[in-house]
Amino acid sequence: MKTESGIFLQLEEIPCCVCGERSGKTCLEGYDIEFRTCDNKFRFLECAGCYHTYLSPRPRPSEMDIIYRNYLTTNRNSAYYPSPLVAWIKDNLFDRLRLRPVLRHLQGGSNVLDIGAGAGRLLLQLRHTSRAAINLYANDLSFDAMTREKFAKENIHILVGSVELCDSPVKFDAIMGIHVIEHVLDPRAFFLWAYNNLNPGGLLYLETPDADTVLRRLFRNNWGHTHFPRHLNLFNKRNLARLAKEAGLIVRSHKNTTSAPAWNMSIRNTLKMDALTKHRSILEIFNYSNILSLGLFTLIDLTLMIVRIPTSTQRLVAVRP
Repeated sequence: MKTESGIFLQLEEIPCCVCGERSGKTCLEGYDIEFRTCDNKFRFLECAGCYHTYLSPRPRPSEMDIIYRNYLTTNRNSAYYPSPLVAWIKDNLFDRLRLRPVLRHLQGGSNVLDIGAGAGRLLLQLRHTSRAAINLYANDLSFDAMTREKFAKENIHILVGSVELCDSPVKFDAIMGIHVIEHVLDPRAFFLWAYNNLNPGGLLYLETPDADTVLRRLFRNNWGHTHFPRHLNLFNKRNLARLAKEAGLIVRSHKNTTSAPAWNMSIRNTLKMDALTKHRSILEIFNYSNILSLGLFTLIDLTLMIVRIPTSTQRLVAVRP
């Protein structure tokens, strides 16, 4: 299904970020039917050298502001923006559980960085949950005036820009990146930056799509984590761990986690429903606000995890020796 934005981005071909190979075969393709930012058709290649899945050709760095307009983290009218009830459940149940590896690692005076921090929700949750007094740092491509003012009041320090290009005034005891590395232009540089900016024994916590998920085979081009053209790399566990190890990190834990929104996104893509606003339709049960659909898909993912079938999201925990 083509979009009708009237905008065509300038694209550039790139090599595989894992092995450097420049050849591969098309394995996924489609348009930006979610946010309708452009009319280009995009493709993911499966690398001929290491079987990594990556977007090529992809938008040039100068085009990135276009593809993130009205994005799900900032557009409150989006079908992907959670309702207050869903946000409360996510904060107080799911996020408390998934952040336990980070919380167990912290002590008084620890420095914690959240890459792609947005409004700082996860950082504030860490502060409220942690028994230790910790120092918080937020990174994102930009922060609006309201967010900057909020961070100043909460004593949250900011690093602005692509994190791999940032100079940090401190070393960190924990770095988090929740669904970030798939958006990064240079994942290898990302891991090297994390290694260089972690204290010895410091922890890196990542969540990112799992390219080996059963949902990819089920929904194919409509799999929600294709997310054309904002997802640039879709890692399987082998290649994600490879980049972490080649940067000098030691992988402590690497497994799948629940990913209910991926089901909703995949179904919406199949039905050709954009995510700009909630539709007036019975099909609008597939969004980030419907407790029933999110609960059902969470139960399905938990069942898949029990029988060791990959869900749409993987979680990697690594440390700097």
